[in-house]
Amino acid sequence: TEAPGTNYAYVAMNFDDPVLARREVRQALASATDRESIVRYLYRGLARLADSILPPESWAYTGDVAHYAYDPVRAERLLDAAGFPRNPQLGGMRIRLTLKTSTDDTPRLLGAALQQQWRRVRVDLELRSLETATFFSDIGKGSFQLYTLRWIGGNNDPDIFEVFNSQRMPPNGANRGHYRNPRYDALLAQARAETGRGKRGRVLAEVQEIIAGDLPYLHLWYMDNVSVHRKRVANVTLEPTGSYDFLAGIAVR
Repeated sequence: TEAPGTNYAYVAMNFDDPVLARREVRQALASATDRESIVRYLYRGLARLADSILPPESWAYTGDVAHYAYDPVRAERLLDAAGFPRNPQLGGMRIRLTLKTSTDDTPRLLGAALQQQWRRVRVDLELRSLETATFFSDIGKGSFQLYTLRWIGGNNDPDIFEVFNSQRMPPNGANRGHYRNPRYDALLAQARAETGRGKRGRVLAEVQEIIAGDLPYLHLWYMDNVSVHRKRVANVTLEPTGSYDFLAGIAVR
């Protein structure tokens, strides 16, 4: 049994890094990423492309934001605009970046795919797979340029946007990339003060527009949920979050 899920995969950017601090560079990396091919070949099609940390199932979701289709020509144009031309001293590369992952197979394979794709726009990506405790220690301390992780179940409510609040940097939150935007912070405060969904939804729509342009995360996809079971197990209705609540309703024939 398969069903669309809301667990969200992303690549985080470190805004304290002088290269990734450039908005054009972050947008270039998004344009250089062929997400459809990765979903097709690495995940066997079992994912939906994401343009927000908030999934379409949420009442506050808006799709009226910047989208980043695979466009290597645009990516190279953006890198030129950011001041990173092809550099003979770097072997024709424009920039060199490092992506940290855990030692699990899936993020390592994702890193290898990104390494291959970004090389087409002359971005040299080094991969570092770290043991789990070291990985989380590094990203918590801001010792990274890029890392990849997933949000599991915690991203279905618009309160998830607090993750980019400049007041929520470790150890006070999960803004590990040190994203800072005063307008964004002000909108979050306004959204918290609103009680009605109508006005709050309009504020949150602007929040999503800002994130889509600034890209503290490179949005990847929402993973589908899959249950493998015998045919005699019936009434399997999977929850978008991937919770096990569906077990309460199953029947055995």
